[in-house]
Amino acid sequence: MSAVNITQIQQYAEKHRNGLIQLAVSNNELTENCQVLAGVTDKETMTELEFKSLVKPYAKAWDPDSDKADLTPRTLQVEIGQVELEEEPLRYRKTYLGNILKKGVNPEEHPFEKEFLEGIMKRINNDIVFDAAFWGDKALRQSGTTEQKKSVAAVNDGWMTILNKEITAGNVSVAKKNLIATGVIDKTNAVQKLKYFYRKAAEYNPAVRAKDTNLYVSYAIYDAYCDNYQALNEALPYNTEYEKINLEGSAGRCKIVPMAGMRDSKRIILTEEWNMAYGVDTLSDQERVTVFNPGNPKVMGFLGLFAFGFEFVSLKALWTNEKTVDDDSGSPASGPQA
Repeated sequence: MSAVNITQIQQYAEKHRNGLIQLAVSNNELTENCQVLAGVTDKETMTELEFKSLVKPYAKAWDPDSDKADLTPRTLQVEIGQVELEEEPLRYRKTYLGNILKKGVNPEEHPFEKEFLEGIMKRINNDIVFDAAFWGDKALRQSGTTEQKKSVAAVNDGWMTILNKEITAGNVSVAKKNLIATGVIDKTNAVQKLKYFYRKAAEYNPAVRAKDTNLYVSYAIYDAYCDNYQALNEALPYNTEYEKINLEGSAGRCKIVPMAGMRDSKRIILTEEWNMAYGVDTLSDQERVTVFNPGNPKVMGFLGLFAFGFEFVSLKALWTNEKTVDDDSGSPASGPQA
């Protein structure tokens, strides 16, 4: 691999910077199932404006109500995750060309620099989905192992970490009616327990029945629900063409949404899609994809900077179960994914 080839990779990175950044942070289960807030360069204050009951019987006299609004702000903050690499592209190019030619594809239609850089971005995307979105914990920067301190999990707090902090602070609790104890959910009880969980949330807030909600679960819970449903009803719980599941007993208003990023967790989250906020930048110059020659003409230097963060817009619009249900599972103790 000559210096010219390194230059070609550098030119491709400069020309397609925005597309490469998008590939790193989007086109995944987060952007498909959560609210994406783009253009967040640091902090984004999110508010849920909630009004108490407003309508009353007609009367001729003017008697206005006041203090009917409740505004609870929450702040989403993006943090910078960085990628620093020194690679020898020649090691990969031979295998790449052999694979392309084996498939009968013209290498000019699939330039190596495109495949190489997009491979890096896809791995970054995978890291964010599996290690950051739910299980990120920025306290690992100080308290984690050497490996954890340098992992994507230390960049920012993920949704499970945020929930755990709110449970500790008493903001998510049985008393607040946004924590519903389920015990461990498995293939012998998943249908019953998910139905109980949904109905209990609707008991706490009857408006749940009138809204289209998502029940975010791991694939472990998804599989348990499918297996339990089939055992009970001798039928699949979903439309065989689309494989979408509406929770039994929700009149089609609650969709079970399996998230690979939740790993094998037995925690579940019931909320509306807008409440799962995924913040990214993608617009400012603080994000970067830079390819350079570090001195050795055979080696490519790569620097990537990406901003992302996670938050719930409102704790009043979600329900979860107790964090102790994961005591016997591998999440998040299983650590960063390979």
